[in-house]
Amino acid sequence: MSIYEGSVKKPVMTTLVFVAVVIIGLFSLNNVPIDLLPDIETNTIMVLTTYEGASAADVETNVTRPLENSLNTVANLKKLTSSSRENRSLITLEFDFGENIDVLTDDVRQKLDMVKSFLPEDATDPIIFK
Repeated sequence: MSIYEGSVKKPVMTTLVFVAVVIIGLFSLNNVPIDLLPDIETNTIMVLTTYEGASAADVETNVTRPLENSLNTVANLKKLTSSSRENRSLITLEFDFGENIDVLTDDVRQKLDMVKSFLPEDATDPIIFK
């Protein structure tokens, strides 16, 4: 006898199993912790720099490359990606999970402070996002 035949031949048993599953589900629903804004641990830092009136090639040459060269030396860096567009540069630094992102942000800030003087005058100071 297959599971399908058994559930058709014994409708009372099928109904009891269904009711038991619903009761267990409702009981579990009350015990599952739900948070509207949970604490999410990120492993990325983004650096945004704007350079008004510059083409994507100028942003790449004058802003993104110097910042990349400086940020490549950040400890525990897993992956560095960058995007240069008209008027802006966005660099994303990815780290392993479990790394202290606050300490790494301070390290990134120090690296940016060292290279800030080499950026064009029209470029804004790099903004760090965690």
